[in-house]
Amino acid sequence: MAELDVTRLVRAARTNLLRRMARSPIAFVLSGGGSQGSFEVGVLRYLYGDLGLKPAILVGSSVGAIIAAKLAEGDDEETGRCAMDELEAIWRGLRSNRDMWLTEPWLDKLRSQATWASDLRGRAGEHGAAGSQARVVMRMLGEIVRNPPEADGTIDALRAAMRAKSLLNMAPVEQIVETQLSPELMQASGLILRVGAVSLESGQLRYIDQYGQLYARDGQALDVEKVPFRDAVIASASIPVVFPPKAMGGEHYVDGGVREILPLALAFNELGAGHIFAVVASAPGVNRWDDAGDRGLFDIARRVSADIAPDETLRKEIAPPRGWGRRVTVIVPEVDVHDALTIDPELIAASIDYGYMRAADVLLDLSDEQCEVTTEIARTRMRLRATRGPIAGLLEGDINAAEAEPGAEARELETLARLLETRLRSGAPLAPGDCGLSARRVPVERDAEVSAPRE
Repeated sequence: MAELDVTRLVRAARTNLLRRMARSPIAFVLSGGGSQGSFEVGVLRYLYGDLGLKPAILVGSSVGAIIAAKLAEGDDEETGRCAMDELEAIWRGLRSNRDMWLTEPWLDKLRSQATWASDLRGRAGEHGAAGSQARVVMRMLGEIVRNPPEADGTIDALRAAMRAKSLLNMAPVEQIVETQLSPELMQASGLILRVGAVSLESGQLRYIDQYGQLYARDGQALDVEKVPFRDAVIASASIPVVFPPKAMGGEHYVDGGVREILPLALAFNELGAGHIFAVVASAPGVNRWDDAGDRGLFDIARRVSADIAPDETLRKEIAPPRGWGRRVTVIVPEVDVHDALTIDPELIAASIDYGYMRAADVLLDLSDEQCEVTTEIARTRMRLRATRGPIAGLLEGDINAAEAEPGAEARELETLARLLETRLRSGAPLAPGDCGLSARRVPVERDAEVSAPRE
């Protein structure tokens, strides 16, 4: 009887939400977060697929710019083309890190040196937050500058590093933007689109629409020459230090997240949104340092600029002092399934499914107990992936490289099956697919009336 009551509450919450949204221009606002955009894809799948919500306004920064641009192409009922389906296909088609980034030659050279490579592997697990491995590399560079090793080729590679624009190049992302995004479809869709980027010359945050028009932070159009929109998307996704700046309109631009990780204010104040769904790609918070007493200048600067300051910016954007009010719904993960530079098909799938179920938990106002089940499903899938071998990161093959204990995979599969069954019986929506369970191992029978999209 209790299970039926929960199912009834879920349906009522869904009906009430859709009634509230029926007459409001809806905006989707998407944060930066590198490959953690997989979580955003899952959230959007729930908004589009289960709730049937369609935005009139899309605003994105960094990876959120890529996602927003794809969705701004709109759908074509005559051909059956669906932007959300194409977006999800892009993410599920990513197979390895080389589908997102390539290392620069100087970094490859340093990684090939025995002393450097050994130290790098030893430091690979020091930080667990988004983009952590890039920070490890930056820290190691600082230490090498202070105490250069006596290894053949390292000094030459270091000299190249000092002249380099970035750790990585984003040729694979540029290929995705070139082949998968159509400014022509965006212009024909009638949707309002803005992507954010920051000029290194002026230091100002700019927004760009699908026509290449630049806007100031307050939403006012600038009297400047238009830029190619695909260049604007690349600029928005160019994480400083990790990727090189993008030349555009006589200036050099980097990730809009430098000034605004979650570009919510523009949609709230300037674009006429009735209700805004703001999606954050990564969980707020920074990993604790055990002891800062022995840390040097480079470490402290990196800690403040790359960890603490961005986290504080994100927190203020999610929850400003006066709040956003009922016009804004923010969906934030409670756990990062993978970091910002990791492309692993199993983790990408787990993150998409987590985003789907996390969105349902937030939007349907499910209980704390149900939210904890959702988070534990994600954690279990992370542990399950760890039993199947190392995960390639920036330091190829060095993440979760420890050999799994005998029977660990079976135990995690059993735990996952139990958690999914708990969620299913609660009446809460399950993500489409097998949610990480192979059909030949532990099948989960679905109640179509509960889990299928409803009109």
